[in-house]
Amino acid sequence: MKSQKYRVKEDYQSPYPDPILFRKGEQVTVGREFKDDPDWQNWRWCEGKKNNAAWVPIQYLTIEAESGIFNRDYNARELTIHKGEKVTVNEVINGFGMAEKVDGNKGWVPMRNLEIITK
Repeated sequence: MKSQKYRVKEDYQSPYPDPILFRKGEQVTVGREFKDDPDWQNWRWCEGKKNNAAWVPIQYLTIEAESGIFNRDYNARELTIHKGEKVTVNEVINGFGMAEKVDGNKGWVPMRNLEIITK
């Protein structure tokens, strides 16, 4: 995906502000599927061997039964955003975009809280 500029149309407060990192090749226990919001499909709760646990897009995993292996690095950090802010999104997956603020902070934000900047 080509990077795209967006304006925040609705605040979002990150419930998970601290980065939780998983590395390519890391094995995790794959838990329940996220079903609390129909816009956010294909997320699974994963627990690693380093006391790290987070919601993970299934596209980042090779899953066999209740075990998964990451097929790429994954940073689960979510970003708090405020109405009127501008962000650049360079990846969109399962209803969330990896956004970067003007100050360089990066994290996942819900795409429904953003509107594309056309000019």
